[in-house]
Amino acid sequence: MRLNVKVLCFFLVIILLIGSFPFKPTSAATKTATVNATSLNVRTEPSSSSKQIGSLKKGSIVTVYKIEKGWANISFQDRKAWVSSAYIKENHSTGSHIPSQKEAKTAKVTATSLNVRSGAGTQYKTVGSLKNGAVVSVIKEEGNWSNITYGSIKGWVSSAYLLNQTGKPSANKPVKSGKWGTVTATYLNFRSSGNLTSPIIGSIKYGTSVQILSESGSWLFIQTSDGKKGWVSRQYITIQTGGSPIVTNPKPATKPPVAPPSSVSKKVVVLSDGVNIRQGPSTAYLIVGNADQGDEFAYLQSKNDWVQIKMPSGKSAWLAGWLVAVQQSPSSPNNPSVPKPSLEGLKGKRIVIDPGHGGNDPGATGKSSGTQEAAMTLMSARLLATELSDAGAKVILTRSDNTYISLNKRVEISHYHFADAFVSLHYNSASDRTATGLLTFYYGQKDLKLANSVNTGLVGAKTGLKGGNVRYGNFHVLRENKQPAVLVELGFLSNPFDESTIKSNSFQTKAAMGITNGLAQYFK
Repeated sequence: MRLNVKVLCFFLVIILLIGSFPFKPTSAATKTATVNATSLNVRTEPSSSSKQIGSLKKGSIVTVYKIEKGWANISFQDRKAWVSSAYIKENHSTGSHIPSQKEAKTAKVTATSLNVRSGAGTQYKTVGSLKNGAVVSVIKEEGNWSNITYGSIKGWVSSAYLLNQTGKPSANKPVKSGKWGTVTATYLNFRSSGNLTSPIIGSIKYGTSVQILSESGSWLFIQTSDGKKGWVSRQYITIQTGGSPIVTNPKPATKPPVAPPSSVSKKVVVLSDGVNIRQGPSTAYLIVGNADQGDEFAYLQSKNDWVQIKMPSGKSAWLAGWLVAVQQSPSSPNNPSVPKPSLEGLKGKRIVIDPGHGGNDPGATGKSSGTQEAAMTLMSARLLATELSDAGAKVILTRSDNTYISLNKRVEISHYHFADAFVSLHYNSASDRTATGLLTFYYGQKDLKLANSVNTGLVGAKTGLKGGNVRYGNFHVLRENKQPAVLVELGFLSNPFDESTIKSNSFQTKAAMGITNGLAQYFK
């Protein structure tokens, strides 16, 4: 019995000693997979009916978090997303594999200055930057991001600004085309990446000549004569070969497909991309065409929530009234031309426009006709973006469709682009239905001058609502923002008069012009 006790004590001591060593469990290797479909849709939820937020090309390598019911939860850009697991093949590896220099692809940086980040997304911190022309080793690709090394710099960069040296483009940045083209749309949006979900960073006018740096499917990566770069839809560019030099606004070979005659008293301006043109004033009528933001038509009449337009062919058609703005033509006697203040100070300025709310956060709702704040802020932001781009500013929208963007992400976009000004657009609501008017909020001393200038511009625009109030506001997008920032409340949806005024095209146009004039004065 004594022996047994001694033996037990001995083993107990051994177990305690072993447990005291700082052993660490081996971390499971990150699971990766390769896309084996030609083009694989990426969605927000594990369902084919959920919203598509992008696509992956064959051969793309993705990080897989889990697989359930035929769907794979993956890392895509700066979020988690879902793809059909039938079209990916798991990479069987016991650990991460870093290719040798012989295996690694090389690519050249095409941006003036390209940020290198600690992870595949704009939410990760910057760990360095690369100059134009730098040749990097591409270790792997994930969505629209590339893991690279350059000397002692290691991290992730946007694949849109890499040109593969082996002759095959990296992600959506294909081989340099040596072509140039002419814009055929009245206003053409250009985006940060070649897909409709990426942010609009500016717009260019009809007739502008652009250099085509690269091509990817239905998208072109272009550069204007003043150095602006971005992705545009191929269908609105007439392409010519031969590497001709850029000529600013050459005489176009054909007239723009959508432009109202100068004699009409009103014109209809489309506020969104991909708007259906129908035979009649209802979604029950057949679609006869489509229009994009900035397209213009001659106005014929309004019926309920629909607007009848005159097509370039001379035929009439209908557009949804909530997706367009009806404006007085400059030649109309009811709208005499008023000299605009100088907008010279806006040229080259980086301005982030933040349409408040969106997606599962609709914001305030109008008491009289149910107007939703999220829809109104997006419409106002698009009008403002067009005004600012027309004045030469570089405009970045925090959201360009009805999607939810977190407050942190909105501030990150401001920091990422080193915004010269950040303008958050909202519509107010109060339990007191008599509350009315425009308000402009600031947080810190760095914001006060901007708030006063924007407020002055709005008051001068004579929108039809009371204004003139500049107030301190402890809002996240102002408080956490390192760049000059303001939050503008463009009237009260809880007030019946304000709500009806806000919905008018006159108000929307004047508000956009007022903020533009205020920003121009601020930079002046």
